[in-house]
Amino acid sequence: MRIGVVRIALRLHRSASLKEKRQILQSLIAQMRRRFNVSIAEVGHLDDWKSALLGAAIVCNDGRVNNALLAKLVEAIKRYADVTVEDYEIEIL
Repeated sequence: MRIGVVRIALRLHRSASLKEKRQILQSLIAQMRRRFNVSIAEVGHLDDWKSALLGAAIVCNDGRVNNALLAKLVEAIKRYADVTVEDYEIEIL
């Protein structure tokens, strides 16, 4: 069993308050859960309304499959209109 983890640092463009940040992130997180069947949540920068840190994890038998799925997840988030991916780190355990 292999566990893949990714941490994604985001910059939010249209957020002017924590409430708007939560709305943007809830929509993004729900879409990524449905599309990639991953566990994903906001794990950092909780009080900053212009940035966010997301963490996502997936379990699979093959580390290469985990890496590929998490890379696709990052690419999908990069295409999301309201955010910019500033940095990300994929780790296979």
